[in-house]
Amino acid sequence: MKTETDESLINFIEQLAAKAWPCYTQETFENWTMRATFGVTKRANSVHTLGSLPQDSMWLKKIETFYQEKSIPPCFYISEISPKELDYLLKSNGYQKVDECYTMTASCEDIFMHIINKSLWKIEYLSEPDDTWIEEFIKLEGFSSNRQEAYAHIFSSIKPLKTFLRISDQEETIGLGTVVLEDGWACISNIVVNRQHRRKGTATYLMNVLTKWAYENGGHHMYLQVIQTNHPAIELYKKLGFTPLSKHHYRILLDD
Repeated sequence: MKTETDESLINFIEQLAAKAWPCYTQETFENWTMRATFGVTKRANSVHTLGSLPQDSMWLKKIETFYQEKSIPPCFYISEISPKELDYLLKSNGYQKVDECYTMTASCEDIFMHIINKSLWKIEYLSEPDDTWIEEFIKLEGFSSNRQEAYAHIFSSIKPLKTFLRISDQEETIGLGTVVLEDGWACISNIVVNRQHRRKGTATYLMNVLTKWAYENGGHHMYLQVIQTNHPAIELYKKLGFTPLSKHHYRILLDD
């Protein structure tokens, strides 16, 4: 059972995570925030449900209309501090449960205990991602190129201190990653490794370099979000000192 201190930290991290992955447009609905970004990624296209259920008896219909007008499936981000009854209410209205995730945290000191040195690799830090970085990210992730506009907006809209990392070897990009720092906590995301360079310590090295950047810029703890079925990533993060803080998932209304 979560203590009041646990819930306070979860709420704090939830708020930071939303700012580390901003959306194209958003509207508040009483305590909640409706977020939308061209339908790309659930994080940027879901209702942030921190706080009690809305008092408006038509809340579900109004939220569904917000998304349907944008041709986006209505979707809710459900965390351990969302209203307890919300998950059942959405399930009873046909919403499917998808993408069960962990939020994991670690201190910078714990991560530094697992340093990997790749002195021959080139490290580049970008305060803003250029078109090439975004194109490489989309390609390495295996995403459709039509996501370019959405990611360009998300990345450029991040207001806290941030950096976009590229690791390369002999002009070949072998890994990318992002870190966003606010209030001493740094969010790691977009970790992707060239398929030909996996199982060579590349992901660990990316985590090392991103943590070092965060620490040198005033960070003391790191956090990330990972799908629970991504067992290789979870095992890597645990080896680096990360532990689960909380769980969350999405409820989405899909066409029959």
